[in-house]
Amino acid sequence: MVSEAHLQQAMLLKKVVDAMKDLCKDVNFDCSEKGLQVQSMDSSHVALVSLLLRESAFSEFKCDRPTSLGMNVDSLGKIPKMCGQNDSLKLRWQNDADIVSFQCESGEDDRIADFELKLMQIESEHMEIPEQHYKVVAKLPSAEFQKICRDLKEFGETMQVKASKEGITFSVQGDMGAGNVMLKPREAEKPEEKVTLTVHEPVSATFALRYLVNFAKAAPLCGTVELGLGPDAPLLVRYNLENTDNGHMQ
Repeated sequence: MVSEAHLQQAMLLKKVVDAMKDLCKDVNFDCSEKGLQVQSMDSSHVALVSLLLRESAFSEFKCDRPTSLGMNVDSLGKIPKMCGQNDSLKLRWQNDADIVSFQCESGEDDRIADFELKLMQIESEHMEIPEQHYKVVAKLPSAEFQKICRDLKEFGETMQVKASKEGITFSVQGDMGAGNVMLKPREAEKPEEKVTLTVHEPVSATFALRYLVNFAKAAPLCGTVELGLGPDAPLLVRYNLENTDNGHMQ
């Protein structure tokens, strides 16, 4: 039995891989009729990457029986790099085969490139992510979040995030000084320029900046990023894959 998945935009795979590659080395893509899913911890078990590429994100999707495709993230990242900006990408794999094949097609159908990638056996336990009810949910432009993380990384190693009805403040204190950026809720015509805060109770929490900088690398996936904060909960950083129907990376 051959399973296949056809992405209209090969660039989507590139953005997904770029967002994961500094956190995970080898991952299992779990395929089922719902789509492709990844759950993987980074090597120091600090961050959990969870990707859902829904079946509706593909122009064609056929997976008759659940299977895991183990791939090296760096190697996988080399394939969409060979694709043009508007190329489509077909993935095909046989049940129990040890390779997955990729086919890049240009928009005009005048260039077709084929690649094969060896599959790996990757031991991984499936983690159930508990449904968290966050005390604060903030939605802000992903480019702005990325800039804040990069700018503040120059001042120290940990970032304190404080959120209340007034706004969300990102602060760093280090040997050379301190930096603060506060974003207040704002309306905008474009959803990806808005800042919205849902605050059940004010929260203040501190996180390692090098991880936040990594999470912020997923900015090209979506114009908006969602942050979920709780007093004793891990931070949730979530990006839709362009829109909610396609799935998300968190």
